[in-house]
Amino acid sequence: MYRVAVLVKQNAHLSAEQFKTRWLDGLVPAIAVVAGKNPNLRRLVMNIAPAELDAEVARVFPPPFDGLLEFWFDSAEDAAAGMKEISRDTQLHALAATIVDGPAGVAWLARVVPSKPESGSHFKFLAAGEVAHGVSLEDAHKYWRDTHPVVAQTAPEVWGPLTRYTQFHGVPAPQLEMGDWLARARFVPMCSDMGFARQRGFIDVYTSKQYADIVRPDEEKFSRPGEMLAFISAEERDVLA
Repeated sequence: MYRVAVLVKQNAHLSAEQFKTRWLDGLVPAIAVVAGKNPNLRRLVMNIAPAELDAEVARVFPPPFDGLLEFWFDSAEDAAAGMKEISRDTQLHALAATIVDGPAGVAWLARVVPSKPESGSHFKFLAAGEVAHGVSLEDAHKYWRDTHPVVAQTAPEVWGPLTRYTQFHGVPAPQLEMGDWLARARFVPMCSDMGFARQRGFIDVYTSKQYADIVRPDEEKFSRPGEMLAFISAEERDVLA
């Protein structure tokens, strides 16, 4: 399975409440109408941010985007062709221009690699990163897929609170051709979705001694921090499934 994740920034002329209403009730349903005509689209998922963000979570993990939309396909080729077709709709362009800042958003294509199944998530933390210096993309993905989850499971303070862990391995080709009406497509090599039962669970995990002593050193073998691509979701709503 492959996912095109689209992180959007709200139009600067809108208040947060205006954006939320027009995004959830206007633009996303309009996208769903167009996307629903594509027979290769398997899921369209709208992510809704928490009504309130924990102050410590906001300090440590400040989400720089205002919305997240996910397009799921069986293959990378289906994803590239599907996003190109959806992005041809000029009426969507006109509507999106009043709601989002397209050039400020980011969209990318990745292969889905589930590493810990869903088990009671109430919050999803999406975070993207870069490949470690001197490590090839293939080697980074292989280590991350095959070895890192094994290492993480030796740190129960980290692995235990995760109610979901899904890796998304960035696909450099085919490239997405979707302009910048909704977001600007680029290559993002690594992204993960992490589930927690509560927002503070994220803080507990990433400030734990086992994370500092075991998990973080292992992460540095294949990844490094990059431009902050992040989003916190309190609800995943299937618009099309």
